[in-house]
Amino acid sequence: MGCAKSSLRQRSYTLADELKAHNATVRRAEREHESQEAVERSKSVEDVISFLKKGTLLWKVKSLSKWYRRKYTLDFEHLKINYEPSHKPVCVEKSTTLDISDIHDVRKGWKTDIFNRIASKVEKRIVKMPNSPPLVDERNCFSIIIGRRARSGIGGTNKSSVDLVAPDEHVCDMWVRGLQHLVAVVRSLEQEKNYDRWLKRQFQSADRDHNGVLTFDECLDLLKQLNIQLDKDSARQLFDAADTDKRTKGDEAALDDQEFVAFYHSLLQRPELEVIFNRYTNNEKLMTTEELADFLRGEQKMKDVSSDFCREVIETYEPSESKYQGLLSLDGFHMLMSSKQVHIFNPEHSLVYQDMKQPLAHYFIASSHNTYLLGNQLTGMSSVEAYIIALQKGCRCVELDCWDGDDGEPIIYHGYTLTSKIRFCDVISDAIKPYAFQYSEYPLILSMENHCSVRQQEKMAHHLKTILGDMLYVLPVDESLGALPSPEDFRKKILLKAKKLPADKEKTGLGAFQQKVGELIDGKPPPPAQEQDEACTVDDSESDCSAPEDEAVGKEQQQRHHHVKGKKKKMIAPVLSSLVNYIKAVHFHSFDASLAADLWWTMSSFGESKALGFVDQQAAALVEYNKRQLSRIYPSGKRQNSSNLNPVPFWNTGCQIVALNYQSPGKSTSYNQGMFRRNGGCGFVLKPAVLRSPDWFDPTASPGDMFRRTLQLRIISGSCIPKPPGSSLYDIIDPYVCVYVTGHPADEGKFKTDVVKNNGFNPVWEEQLTIPVHMPDFCLLELVVRDHSTTGSNYVLGHYCMHFDDLMPGYRYVPLEDVEGNSLSPASLFVHVSVQ
Repeated sequence: MGCAKSSLRQRSYTLADELKAHNATVRRAEREHESQEAVERSKSVEDVISFLKKGTLLWKVKSLSKWYRRKYTLDFEHLKINYEPSHKPVCVEKSTTLDISDIHDVRKGWKTDIFNRIASKVEKRIVKMPNSPPLVDERNCFSIIIGRRARSGIGGTNKSSVDLVAPDEHVCDMWVRGLQHLVAVVRSLEQEKNYDRWLKRQFQSADRDHNGVLTFDECLDLLKQLNIQLDKDSARQLFDAADTDKRTKGDEAALDDQEFVAFYHSLLQRPELEVIFNRYTNNEKLMTTEELADFLRGEQKMKDVSSDFCREVIETYEPSESKYQGLLSLDGFHMLMSSKQVHIFNPEHSLVYQDMKQPLAHYFIASSHNTYLLGNQLTGMSSVEAYIIALQKGCRCVELDCWDGDDGEPIIYHGYTLTSKIRFCDVISDAIKPYAFQYSEYPLILSMENHCSVRQQEKMAHHLKTILGDMLYVLPVDESLGALPSPEDFRKKILLKAKKLPADKEKTGLGAFQQKVGELIDGKPPPPAQEQDEACTVDDSESDCSAPEDEAVGKEQQQRHHHVKGKKKKMIAPVLSSLVNYIKAVHFHSFDASLAADLWWTMSSFGESKALGFVDQQAAALVEYNKRQLSRIYPSGKRQNSSNLNPVPFWNTGCQIVALNYQSPGKSTSYNQGMFRRNGGCGFVLKPAVLRSPDWFDPTASPGDMFRRTLQLRIISGSCIPKPPGSSLYDIIDPYVCVYVTGHPADEGKFKTDVVKNNGFNPVWEEQLTIPVHMPDFCLLELVVRDHSTTGSNYVLGHYCMHFDDLMPGYRYVPLEDVEGNSLSPASLFVHVSVQ
């Protein structure tokens, strides 16, 4: 008996070993293919890759006092970085890896919060501290920014950094260059294989014993996790068809990851697509180029559809050999109808397509409020990373709340609160300079809230000029222009929005400042404080209205002002004032006064409550004001949780800079994404013609039917709709679609489909929604998929927001995003669009 058990156990081990060996062979083949692709795309950096494969001892920085020396090696075959402590045996701590596909960015220098906190403790950028390398030079430092794969995708604020110090600048440059190249390569591979990679990741998460196969019951559990409810008989039939290699796990049949992908694809039966396909092929199995052309012209309303174009489409999406005969199968048609070729968003609008040579006041500008915050405005963390995130999302106006730092360096934080503090110079050097024009070449506005002393204002001016250099636009206003210059005129320029001294005081103050600098160089004492004050004061009535509403002004802030002859005075450094030109912040008196003064290079900021009063009572006057001058709207100070105002009423009245808390996702940020997704995502959107023309326009009046359109939106089906976070394995969602319409008050509305029970995998609605739109130029559409719940709130599973003018006609694919705007691929909707 003992020998029999031993023989059985040995046979079991042998089979298991064979299975593991087979799976290892399959995975090795995939890795080799990816590695070969990476090699083909990395010939220009072969020497760098070879260097990284040998490994380097680097210091990992966790804080001012925590430094760890580890060896980092590139595993090129698996596209990973391996690292481990250099002096610890394997039994103490196992090797750790970083997947190249998890890397969001690679930055040279001190450009993360950890490095900036270290820099704030020292005066120079060369540091000597306990337990650190003998000499830490910023030129030897780099950071790997990690954005882990997650349900919500990579993006948003869910990032961490690995901060490293190399032994010298050459080694640092090799790592930075090599990793930046590999990140780009892997991203391109990810895009090419995104769907199957996603499936394999689901497979690996379900393979809990890591033997590389799943039984029938395990596959059913995974299907439930993927929101697929299928009867066992149908599932068994498809499972057996996919089980080509007849592997087993114990006594049960099992699929490896490749077979599971085939099994999953066999579930992708889309009857709604088959109906369309059969309509144009007369129920034949293959579609010709002529039939495809008929479909593209008739349904998709495409023009200039040639035979060559149709052949290119077929060669791109047809998986079988029939593509060489110019024939498209139903599988190929499925792939076409799930691709960017039929995206609902107009592809021409994904580039800058609008006239960018009109006055700056004629554009909506993507704008951020309290840009430095990652959380709420009472206790949230301030971070340089928050500026980078905003700029990466296309923001073109960022806010800097500037206060005196204890060490003589200006800081940024939300005054009189428990929010953390960051240095002004770090924001300018590590976020503004490198990222200002990485995602848009059109101007960036620095909206400065200045609470600093004159001396630290002079420091800010110094940092702005020395760090930004020619990027900062410093030429004085040319009043002969009669209107603001255009975004094209300010291309790749940074503009400062702040208070400014009157011309005579600025000139006198600059002279005094230059004299003071010269005397200090000569060793003479500075002039009396009173002389400096007189040269640097401005009536506070000229300040903008951007102090938080209903928020008490602290004693320190009161002490920043001087009172002369009963008038409150604000201290402004002339050297900082001289950097302000076309966006001079002034106090708003009235619309009549602004019209009479015609100071088109000045602007005012309005709190939410005051601005809503204008919208309700003086909307037409606000429209006229915004045709000539910029206005900035910011959320009420009562929104202590950093919630957002609704930007739509302010866009309707032509307000250009409607500042939102980018770190607080919700309905408002969704509308912001829909507005600024267009025009290439450059952060500038040309306002509707009625908000720019000389004719008087009241956005609150009834629009009539002059511009009326009727949108026929058929919600056909969905695919791979995700579950809410925290769902159990056996939870299956009950999805329905809401379409929210916003813009002109006459168009506000909500439309929704019925609920599809127990199907998040491929729900079919087939419902026609008729949506009247009176002012298309103002209209935003948001498609939201929700999970119907009888006990709680109907959770948002995904959404997509866009402008009415960006809609494409015909059968369209709608990619779903999470609340932060990150892709939920492969989750999508399938719709038909018709505009009458």
